[in-house]
Amino acid sequence: MAFNRGNKGKQSSAARTIAKVAAVGIIAGAPLGLAVGTANAAPGMDWDALAQCEASGNWAANTGNGYYGGLQFTQQTWNGYGGQGNPANASREQQIAVAERVLAGQGRGAWPACSAKLGNYTGQAPKKATPAPQQQRQAQPQQRQAAAPVQQAPVVQLEGSKTNPSGNYEIKAGDTLSKIADANKVAGGYQAIVEKNKGFITNPDLIFPGHKILV
Repeated sequence: MAFNRGNKGKQSSAARTIAKVAAVGIIAGAPLGLAVGTANAAPGMDWDALAQCEASGNWAANTGNGYYGGLQFTQQTWNGYGGQGNPANASREQQIAVAERVLAGQGRGAWPACSAKLGNYTGQAPKKATPAPQQQRQAQPQQRQAAAPVQQAPVVQLEGSKTNPSGNYEIKAGDTLSKIADANKVAGGYQAIVEKNKGFITNPDLIFPGHKILV
């Protein structure tokens, strides 16, 4: 929104008083720019930045939209605060002098759109919401999973494999039927042991410690 748009109503009493004072100064022959001493903005005011926002920095802006100069005065506001002629024809210094009076009379609302961008005329950019600091992730020590105890594979017994209750020899770890036959001098070797334990030894190559067999 451009300068002072929507502010064509009655001026405040303070604004009328300021306008009268300005008129007296003009009648007395005081130069327009003398009201502020210098053309520089008041401390903390950045008129050049405001002009950049309002009119792309063109102090002679006159696009025919009813707003003039670098600070986009309406003719009514310009005249009401002591300006002479067309604001677009006034110098940068003269426009700033009138703007100082407008600021005193109307406040920042005279430049509604750009005031938000320029930080309410303080020359500082509007403060942006500071994002909440991200919560630092606490480094979690990588927990080493305890090595699961090695489970021994269950002894798979062939169907029908079982101990011989009539057995006279208990199988020990590392035994084979051939070893047992040799150790016990079994005639016919391990085949004889298998024959004697029909129904109990279902696989000659798979015998189990603790089982009993007949030799």
